Amino acid sequence: MMKWIYLILIAFVGTTVSAQQEQQYTQFTKTKLYYNPAVAGLENNLAITARHRNQWAGLDGSPTGQTVMVELPALYKSLGLGFSFNRHTIGIQQRTDLTGMYAYKLRINHSHTLSLGLQLSYRQFINDFTKEGLIALDGFELDPSIERTRFSKNIFNTGLGIHLNSERYYLGLAIPRTIATNIDVRNDNGQSKEVRQLYGLFGLHFNIDEEWDLNPEILVKLAQNSPFDLDIQNTFIYRDQLHLGMNIRTGGTQTSLFESLAMIVGFQFTPTIMGSMSYDFNTTALRQYEEGSFEILLQYRLPKNSSISNIQNPRYY
Repeated sequence: MMKWIYLILIAFVGTTVSAQQEQQYTQFTKTKLYYNPAVAGLENNLAITARHRNQWAGLDGSPTGQTVMVELPALYKSLGLGFSFNRHTIGIQQRTDLTGMYAYKLRINHSHTLSLGLQLSYRQFINDFTKEGLIALDGFELDPSIERTRFSKNIFNTGLGIHLNSERYYLGLAIPRTIATNIDVRNDNGQSKEVRQLYGLFGLHFNIDEEWDLNPEILVKLAQNSPFDLDIQNTFIYRDQLHLGMNIRTGGTQTSLFESLAMIVGFQFTPTIMGSMSYDFNTTALRQYEEGSFEILLQYRLPKNSSISNIQNPRYY
């Protein structure tokens, strides 16, 4: 079995990774399904997660993103299903995604589970040149290359993922888009393509004492012609209720190694409802023109059986 695990990992690492950067999210630890389809069904209960992010608040046309994810209980203890709806806007551009995820779980031993994931996504790209606030320096009448219309493009794509899970750590790799699809909304000359990007997720779990836990986790994002992106997050959990975290993101400019520093606060309001929020402090020169980035998340997770008292805090360990 371990030989097959090594072969699969080598295949993923050896794949060419080149892509446009996806929307940045700080609270990646609670939304792993967004990055890796192999996570589907891992917790074996129904979960609905909603998330909103406003990046670089106060800057006109800054990126915003909304996500709704649904994770279903595992079928026959080995099959997992998940679905997600995502919307991302920046300036006159808007992208809407509908994604279905499927995962197959292999029990390696009593403490390790290997999951293989597959996803199918439908994406709509829109460039709206009729949007209010759009400015042409010489006027639209004098620049015939700017068409005052709304362009759209619909495409399908597939993704792959692998996830190794245990009680103390997890490790996952995923390529959400495997096909280099043309996304040029004006013609089919292939100037703009949706190509591959690699996500890597790694996390550990420590019991500090009877009341406190510590979860250090890392998200790696690799893309062609883009800066290396790394999110490092540490979360302290008090009595499975209060979550206090800090996230450091690299990928800044040549004069700034780090792009942002974020603080995260979450609370388990009831055995089934958890909410959290984060605020990013930009460390690059862009901080002179924006007011930081904020993100809110709300999750509803049903217990694994009818007894509410038996619900476990979801950590994917």
